[in-house]
Amino acid sequence: MKASLVMASAILLTSATNTFSASQEQGAEKFQQLCSSCHVAEGQGKIAPPMFGMVDHVKRAHPNREDFINYIVNWVPYPDASKALMPGAVKKFGVMPALPFPESDLRIVAEFLYDNGGKMPDWYAEHYQAEHGKSPMNGQGSGKISK
Repeated sequence: MKASLVMASAILLTSATNTFSASQEQGAEKFQQLCSSCHVAEGQGKIAPPMFGMVDHVKRAHPNREDFINYIVNWVPYPDASKALMPGAVKKFGVMPALPFPESDLRIVAEFLYDNGGKMPDWYAEHYQAEHGKSPMNGQGSGKISK
């Protein structure tokens, strides 16, 4: 009986892990397909803020997962400079164009970004200090800020 319970638990855990991995994989693929041509995952952005910077700013304003997701889902089809969380990026790159992606795709990408915002790049702390006059290490960020 004990062996059966252990086996059942292992199967359930494996099933849950595979589901999570598939969801995260789908989010990564959608990010690559829809967003990465502008929001690079590594390095400094040339035409838009890099993924980490965007995620960090949105998480500072919307630390709750569902609020973060809703912000992304609502922002992408209707970007508005007056509601931008990154005025420096708007000044540097302009406001992103409105993108009519399906809400289901935006939600998958936003979930992926919230859960996998990435590791803070080496250059980001200096950039953030110059832009905001404070360190990004103030505990308000994404929870993934680490060097």
